Amino acid sequence: MHPTLKEFSAPIAALVLAAFATCSPGQSPDADARRPNIIFLLLDDMGYADLGAYGNTYHRTPTIDRLAAEGVRFTNAYAAAPNCSPTRASILTGRWPARTGITQYLPGNFLPYARMLQSELPVGLPLDETILAEPLEKAGYSTACVGKWHLGGGDYRPDQRGFGESFTSGHLGPGTMFAPFQFTVPGVKDGDYLTDVLTDAAEGFIERNWDTPFFLYMSYYSVHSPIQAKPELIDAYAGRNDPSGRENAVYAAMVEGVDRSVQRLMAKLEHLGLEENTAVFFFSDNGGVPRRAFNGGFRSGKGYLWEGGIREPLIVRWPGTVQPGSVEDTPVTSIDFYPTILEMAGAADVPGHTIDGVSLVPLLEGTGTIDRPTLFWHYPHYSNAGSTPMGAIRKGSWKLLEFFEDSHVELYNLETDPAETTDLARTDSGRARSMREELAAWRDSVGARLPAPNPEFDPARERQRSLLRYKFEWDPTDPLRPPR
Repeated sequence: MHPTLKEFSAPIAALVLAAFATCSPGQSPDADARRPNIIFLLLDDMGYADLGAYGNTYHRTPTIDRLAAEGVRFTNAYAAAPNCSPTRASILTGRWPARTGITQYLPGNFLPYARMLQSELPVGLPLDETILAEPLEKAGYSTACVGKWHLGGGDYRPDQRGFGESFTSGHLGPGTMFAPFQFTVPGVKDGDYLTDVLTDAAEGFIERNWDTPFFLYMSYYSVHSPIQAKPELIDAYAGRNDPSGRENAVYAAMVEGVDRSVQRLMAKLEHLGLEENTAVFFFSDNGGVPRRAFNGGFRSGKGYLWEGGIREPLIVRWPGTVQPGSVEDTPVTSIDFYPTILEMAGAADVPGHTIDGVSLVPLLEGTGTIDRPTLFWHYPHYSNAGSTPMGAIRKGSWKLLEFFEDSHVELYNLETDPAETTDLARTDSGRARSMREELAAWRDSVGARLPAPNPEFDPARERQRSLLRYKFEWDPTDPLRPPR
């Protein structure tokens, strides 16, 4: 038996349980019963079409497919960035990555001889940024962050930012999906699978908070590398036809491992009588890596602002509110989760906090539309996937990308060309110019930092990179602190 989340952070958990032993002022037990529990399942590097609900016939994902059958499946959902940390920051703050300053994965990379100098990054999500858990806690919700954080260690960790309980590892990745991990997890045995360890912690949190509203931010390390899965799941794909020709049984088994984790969480809700009063979100932080993930025929993948890098699977199951089996085509993005979850919870935002997202509740309820015709992206960096600094704007079915190295643009009509194969920037130059001006005006409005020409640019050495490693002090009580 793996140690529970409570065992990892007993002092914090005790405070949380004591604080919520009674209802918050002005809230009756009946009001608590009407407010949904909320589970946000965040995947790492999952492709748009890695699920059966999105047309995948190779991966086995029956539980997640059931979420879609009982909820709503979005077809135009976007991450606010093409990689990890910026999207995570956008989910938890409701703000564009350009505002928070986290426009690249942390701690970032440094290319001393590249054509452009990348924008500087903070050590972690700035401490003056409000995190979703804060207003939820004030509204009487128990909160927990389980899994990947990737928004800073030390004072930047989730238990220092409003989450009542946390089971995370700051900046560090696991190094391996099978224990021993790169970080310390007391009580875990060699060979334990990380997805199972996280699921144990999440189940423990649900069990302890079944009688109060709760918010669980469940952030998987899967399906990010290292691509490792349980042998019995890998073996089950032997001889199974992969229409893509990849025949990547290990990755498929890793995806199925996530589905089995979701099945355990849904079974726990059903056992505790919480299934009908719990809303579940399923989302990915960026597009998949093309050589292993299925990005639905969209162009490119993680690290790029073409559709394959930012178009994500999004499923929301909210019993009694969402029409089962519905499909929503409205473009939405990860900054929208913050106001959506606050409205679902009946929670007021922290005074003075400004958000960029819009609530998706009208779409979930089927009662209306949202007023936000334009989406933006700002990625002033070089990704490990090989992309160069760029920005993008989507307005209706039209999308324009701007490449900062040479200032060229590309224009696509996603309605007729979702794979972005035909650049219309020259044939529709007026639209391209107008959208480029709107993108530039948006950058000014959010204080976006642009990369600058590099006086040390050396074409022969431009791809040489060194990883920036920030130093910070770890809290000695952090259950997942790295071994000394």
